[in-house]
Amino acid sequence: MNIIKIEGISELYPEPVEGTSELCCCTDSKGRYCDLFDAEEIVKSGEKFSGMTCHLVHYPEGTIYSPFKLQENRYIKEPVWDNGKLYFLSVDFNIEKIQIYSYLPNEEIIEMIKELPLGIVKDCYNLMLKVSPITLTREENECILEIVWTENKEIEVGATETFMFRYGDDLYLSEWDENIEYNENVIVRDLKTGKIKEKQPGYLCRLPDGVYWRI
Repeated sequence: MNIIKIEGISELYPEPVEGTSELCCCTDSKGRYCDLFDAEEIVKSGEKFSGMTCHLVHYPEGTIYSPFKLQENRYIKEPVWDNGKLYFLSVDFNIEKIQIYSYLPNEEIIEMIKELPLGIVKDCYNLMLKVSPITLTREENECILEIVWTENKEIEVGATETFMFRYGDDLYLSEWDENIEYNENVIVRDLKTGKIKEKQPGYLCRLPDGVYWRI
């Protein structure tokens, strides 16, 4: 048995980064954990948000990478993996900016690839990055999928549809239905028109190498 002591992330729980078998991620805050929307509500109320950041753990040796310092009123979401890089969504309430960063852990190279005004979105509810290419999206409980960047458009979707990933101009969504018994469907919509191109029963599972199984 081999037990490796990981230093520097005491009381944090690493979870695998989807799409790669090499990295785990853990979130870190001075206060209790909250999601991005809750952090936004704290700031809007006039209070200070203690901040949220992420640490990375490299498999198998356990090297720790901390690309961002914990900063008051800034929220760093868990990264997504796409084509050999990590991408982080940062919302800095101090300057009211949405920032998207790429990061190469082995080389510790971080680069801001896009900055947007926070006012471009109604709020931060379900604001997140998706692949591929990297796309900033927002989903509300109003049957609307909002593509914030790289496009800027809204697509009407079903009440139980959830956006999973983009492949070129195809948007892949998961739909659940429990009218008779629970089942799932894979829906492919056209990015430009929003219309359904394909709908099949089943679901998609992303593997550690980034490949999707369609089941």
